[in-house]
Amino acid sequence: MKRTIIILLIAACVGVTWYIVNTKERLTPEVKSIVENQILELKEFPARPVWWQDDSVLAVSIVPDTVNPHHAAAAACKILTANGVQTTFVEVYDVVKIQEERDWVKLAADSCR
Repeated sequence: MKRTIIILLIAACVGVTWYIVNTKERLTPEVKSIVENQILELKEFPARPVWWQDDSVLAVSIVPDTVNPHHAAAAACKILTANGVQTTFVEVYDVVKIQEERDWVKLAADSCR
């Protein structure tokens, strides 16, 4: 009896996971390209942004001594929402640490909703 319940629970978890993964709406390459280019036009973002976790996280990088990380996250969110993207989380990283030490130091984050 216990074995049957465990197997049913595992099957239910697999089914729910499959449903979530397959019904999640992804961004089109065109929208992603537009957002990336608009972010790169701003002087506070020296490097191309990176999309993570099936387009649900946008990682941008800044030089921390010249830009407030929280303002940078808000600016990236503003660009995302202007392009109709409202379910993305923005993370801001230190570009100098990434280039010199290959260490991704998160400075700020914002939920674009």
